[in-house]
Amino acid sequence: MFLVRVLVVVVATSLSLSGEASAPPVSPEPCKAPEFRQFDFWIGDWDVASTRDGIARGTSHIAREMDGCVIWENWTSKGSGYFGKSYNTYNVNMQQWEEYWVDNEGGVIFFRGALKDGVMDYWTDDVPQPDGTKLRRHLQFLNMAPDKVRQFSQGSTDGGRTWKVEYDLTYTRRGAQTGSAKP
Repeated sequence: MFLVRVLVVVVATSLSLSGEASAPPVSPEPCKAPEFRQFDFWIGDWDVASTRDGIARGTSHIAREMDGCVIWENWTSKGSGYFGKSYNTYNVNMQQWEEYWVDNEGGVIFFRGALKDGVMDYWTDDVPQPDGTKLRRHLQFLNMAPDKVRQFSQGSTDGGRTWKVEYDLTYTRRGAQTGSAKP
């Protein structure tokens, strides 16, 4: 009986140690790579207006969350109850940025992309729509200045041959000087 207990302890200890030895090392700061900082220009509190006519469209709070691994957007439309959130992260395995958008109307969109020439450039696959068409989206974030970001979205229902502007918004950081105020 004593021998059985000793064998159980030896086997259990051996399994425990072999499990620890085969586990991959965990980085204490997994999201410190420079790629995780490429979208930092969007972080802040923003007043958002139509680029075309300057009419206020909403507000957005964007923050770095989850130990720097996620850029989290909190969007609220002006004059309606519409709001949504996006979760943006750099996928190290796929070597690409990914955004997952969800809203209070049941909308869900998955984008993937990269920072190209200073522009965060996102795309979707052709996503089936209720009317039977497939919609491909192209979403871009342009860093216009330290306190200004342009968000430009286009959609295509013909596989990318033609594009229609869905929205074109200018984000102005709250508290930033706009240069339009007169004494």
